[in-house]
Amino acid sequence: MRLPAALLGVLLATPAWADCPLDLGRGTGWVVFSDHFLMAFRPDPLRIEVGEPFALFLNVCTKSGDPAELLAVDANMPEHRHLMNYHPSIVGKGDGRFTAEGLLFHMPGRWEITFDVRAGEESERLTHDIILK
Repeated sequence: MRLPAALLGVLLATPAWADCPLDLGRGTGWVVFSDHFLMAFRPDPLRIEVGEPFALFLNVCTKSGDPAELLAVDANMPEHRHLMNYHPSIVGKGDGRFTAEGLLFHMPGRWEITFDVRAGEESERLTHDIILK
């Protein structure tokens, strides 16, 4: 069976991303990427509840598949114009793997999580929205 040409082109254009693991266990999570970085993350526990602390497990890599550094994690509610009440701590596990501990969403609604990442001279802020009910 032959792969469609477009799919084959995508696979050949991004072989280095295969070095950056996207599976963080349990088959759940999100992937965020930019022109320079690729990041996979999932919460622990898997279901984020209002007023309950949680952590994030993250893999952060460059587009070429090399490990990158996670500098900061924060979250805000754009509609309410306020930040998260807690500042998470970041624990490096090596090879672009991190845990952000001590996150807590104190109210339901749309939360925008921000991730500051760096590799060498290149740095960027990646974002992902989570709707909490």
